[in-house]
Amino acid sequence: MQSSASLYVVDTNAVWWYIKSPARLSPAAAAAFLLAETGNAILIVPAIVVAELYYVSAKHGQPYTALELLNALESVRGVRVSDLGRAQLELLDRFAGIPEMHDRLIAAEGVALGAPVVTSDKAVAAEPQVQVVW
Repeated sequence: MQSSASLYVVDTNAVWWYIKSPARLSPAAAAAFLLAETGNAILIVPAIVVAELYYVSAKHGQPYTALELLNALESVRGVRVSDLGRAQLELLDRFAGIPEMHDRLIAAEGVALGAPVVTSDKAVAAEPQVQVVW
């Protein structure tokens, strides 16, 4: 990992829109993806995001296997898939204002890494501990 590169954690909608409908990304979110493509940022995709993408792709009638998703994500320069681990789980109870468990895990990833979360989710953005880019 490059020490000079910016670090971002990306949520499910941001990744889905990047893949399927880039115009839906905000200018700041699109810039984070562009920075990663050019080697100037590292985008961390939490494991829960891969699981959600698997579910969302099937729901939209465009199913991807987990392996296809992992390979597609890791083929983008600057994208890293992270494992769900203890650091994220220990932070879950800090985000009472985030009702969805998967969103709590994404927020926890950002806090654990000290990185902003690329998300349009208002509940995540409302958490004072979470820095959000959108």
